[in-house]
Amino acid sequence: MARPRISLGKYVTNLGVIGAVAGAYSTAKRTKTMPPDWRRYVVWAVWAGSLVLAVSAVAFQDRDEEFSA
Repeated sequence: MARPRISLGKYVTNLGVIGAVAGAYSTAKRTKTMPPDWRRYVVWAVWAGSLVLAVSAVAFQDRDEEFSA
C-alpha cells in the first residue's frame, strides 16, 4: 500500500491553520506577563491543541469530501 503524498500547500493556505499559527503571537504576548507557574503551560497546551485540531481538519478534509457525496 503506497503512502499518500502530503501536499504542504493545502496546510499553508488554510485559514484555520493560519489563524492557529497566528495565535502563537498572542499566546506568547499573554504568557510573557504571566507569573512563571503551571498556568503558563496550560495556556501553551491549549494553543498546541488548537493547532493540532486545525492541522488534522485539513488532513481529513479529502476524506470528508469523499463521504459527503
